[in-house]
Amino acid sequence: MLQKIKTFILSHKIVSVISLLIIIVGSYLILKNNTSSEASYITEIVKNGDITTYVTGTGQVEATNTLNLKPGTSGDVTYVGVRVGDVVNKGKLIASVDSRDAKMSLENAKISLAKLVDKPDSLTLLQRENSVTESYNSSWNTVSSFVTGANSIVEDLHDIYDSGFLSYKNSSRLSSFGRTKVGLSEDNYYEAEKNIKEVTKIYKTLSRSSSKEEIKNLLDKSYDSARILANTVKDTKATFDYMVNYLDYQNNSDALSSEANINSWLDSSNNYVTNLLTSINSINENTESLNNLLAGEDKLDIKSAELTVESKQDLYNDCFIYAPFDGVIATLTAKVGESSGSSIGTIITKQKVVTLALNEVDIASIKMDQKTKLTFDAIPNLSIEGVVSEIDSIGTVSSGVVTYNIKISFDSKDERIKPGMSVSAEIMTNEKHNILTIPSSAIKTKNNNKYVEVLDNNSFLVKKEIQTGIYDDALTEIISGLSEGDKVITKITTGTKTTTTKTSNNTRSVMGGGPMGGSAVGSMMR
Repeated sequence: MLQKIKTFILSHKIVSVISLLIIIVGSYLILKNNTSSEASYITEIVKNGDITTYVTGTGQVEATNTLNLKPGTSGDVTYVGVRVGDVVNKGKLIASVDSRDAKMSLENAKISLAKLVDKPDSLTLLQRENSVTESYNSSWNTVSSFVTGANSIVEDLHDIYDSGFLSYKNSSRLSSFGRTKVGLSEDNYYEAEKNIKEVTKIYKTLSRSSSKEEIKNLLDKSYDSARILANTVKDTKATFDYMVNYLDYQNNSDALSSEANINSWLDSSNNYVTNLLTSINSINENTESLNNLLAGEDKLDIKSAELTVESKQDLYNDCFIYAPFDGVIATLTAKVGESSGSSIGTIITKQKVVTLALNEVDIASIKMDQKTKLTFDAIPNLSIEGVVSEIDSIGTVSSGVVTYNIKISFDSKDERIKPGMSVSAEIMTNEKHNILTIPSSAIKTKNNNKYVEVLDNNSFLVKKEIQTGIYDDALTEIISGLSEGDKVITKITTGTKTTTTKTSNNTRSVMGGGPMGGSAVGSMMR
């Protein structure tokens, strides 16, 4: 039988090849029609977790492990407290420069601040209160003198207009303009007389022991009346001068006597105005001074004085050079009586120091005293802890790239660590605990918006926009958009219906091999 088949194939090669192809294609189509593909979704549950972020870099252990000792200000050295080779502790006073001027400025600034913030002592308060009381007593005396004197001037003005030089006897000899001028001047007199009578009436109802408000009100009214009276006497003098010139009475005895009286009234009325205004100002100033004392100083003035003290304190502190850490004095150039210069020596650190160069992106998240994990290329399996102890404030530009040096201090007695060794540093820049997290692989971005895909209860895909926080190599913090227990899709796989198995904790595929990780798996026929 086999021989016959072989003979047939050899004699019918074309037919045999075509038949074989038909069998292969047919088998493929039958197999394809008997299977159906499906998408399998690997999910992870949104859950609380911890995320820690790091900045990594490489550097070297410093060969000398020294730092320059720099004074904060220049000046003559007044003290040197160490010698080369001395072991010093952190905070040890190494040297100082002349601090007399800085100390004096600091003390003056403190005194100015104390004047603003200290509560008034009882003596100062009593003095301010007595000043206010005295200003009211003085004002009462001034008002009393004004009332007496003003009434006397008013009576004298009445006589000069009624029967004296400005009476009808002389005014009738003037021109129409002159008589009108005398009439207006006399009207002003009556107005002044009215004001003086009103002030006098109020004055008679009060006494020195009356309330401050009543005395202040009387003082203000007296001042207004004094100004009116002074203007009336001034107008009377102008009318008098006009009449004397018109009647040519320059040498008339009555005229000379009246002129002397009017000048005296003018001086007195002007003095009343000045004295009453002085009393008003005295009351206002002393009252304001007392109120300011009771209310305290303005907060902005106090803040300004505090900043001045802080600035002067910094200048004073700059006069002293302290050991920045435990170490050994390596060199010392400071000598008493000589200028400090820019450096007074160097100190060798007991701590070993690693120097790293970081780019401008990484340096932004570096802060003093951040914890650091150090590993050494030359020493396998050695990992020690350090802290950031120094950060450059100015970067170095090379070929258009900016880098910033930082120093990491660490304590280790391991003799294998040598200066110049290469070091890898992992600086912890942030950490959050008990926050919502998802795998970073689940996050997608579209139009600058972040979203994830989740399976709803009917196994349909749903997109949810999210807001994220910090992240590491595997996890991302979820700020909003998801809740604990939500299931997010981290990966989509395809397989066959006959070879995919659903479980509550993982997906196992014949083609995939082993467990895929994650939580429940959703699938959809397609």
